[in-house]
Amino acid sequence: MSTYKSAMKGVPVILQDAGTIAANGVAISIPSSFRQHKVTIKGIGGVNAGAIQIETANDPAYTGTWNPLGGGPITVVDVSEIEYNFEGIYSAIRARISTGIGVGTVTVTYVGS
Repeated sequence: MSTYKSAMKGVPVILQDAGTIAANGVAISIPSSFRQHKVTIKGIGGVNAGAIQIETANDPAYTGTWNPLGGGPITVVDVSEIEYNFEGIYSAIRARISTGIGVGTVTVTYVGS
């Protein structure tokens, strides 16, 4: 049985750590009491292309296609932080690099409450 990290109220969890290639990243369990969610996307080192899709599923171990949150992939911008805030009840969240990062890396962090 696999164990997945669970978010704790107000504690940042890294979903993508210096990611560069199209990949799912870390999937985390979200407590059912959480209603507010924030994902911070930070491009580092000359990022000139790439996008992140925030996704949800009923289980962090789900291997099928996850449900996208928001209006579509978020373009990664170099040397800036993009905050994506959303509300709802979710069981699991991840930040998938949907388009590879052209140059540099991207780090994505989740905080919930």
